[in-house]
Amino acid sequence: MTDRREDHRGKKIVFVSSCLLNTNNKVRGLARYSGMCREVFDTLCDYGLGIQQMDCPETLYLGIQRWWYTKNLYDCRGFRDHCRQCAERAVTYMEEYARAGYQVVAILSCDGSPTCGVTITSYDTNWGGSPVELSYNDAIVQGKGVYIEELEQAIRDRGLEIPPFYGLALDDESVDLDRIIKDFRAFIQSVCG
Repeated sequence: MTDRREDHRGKKIVFVSSCLLNTNNKVRGLARYSGMCREVFDTLCDYGLGIQQMDCPETLYLGIQRWWYTKNLYDCRGFRDHCRQCAERAVTYMEEYARAGYQVVAILSCDGSPTCGVTITSYDTNWGGSPVELSYNDAIVQGKGVYIEELEQAIRDRGLEIPPFYGLALDDESVDLDRIIKDFRAFIQSVCG
């Protein structure tokens, strides 16, 4: 008889921003793929990693038909509180995985996002008020998005080890998608050993 207390799970999980697995959550005009970024999914599958999809704070807060925002528009107490609530749910999963001896090997997010940017976000004080034609790529700056800041703080507040964060710059059309995926695969290989 088989011992049902053990099975084939790898006990390694990656937390993934919603838009990487469901581009329908992206603000209109920034989707580079039809449903999910298959190359991200395939890479995670190749390494036997479980996927925990995080909530999309923007979609939950403003809906699918929201305007394009930059971080300076989202950086207010109400949206930060909302992001913190989303982050607390994600960190509860992390805490439960840790209690069971599982490893969160990485957090994947979307660089350039005002909410989920890891190393780059968007910021432009010209944005605000009546919508006008502005270049999103001109608003890209170094920094973290509001949700990523709140997620890191929530992890610290629970006393958990902060896993490596990685931002895929999928909103930046000046960067070749093949290059983005190649760099991402190298990152996953480095965290999985």
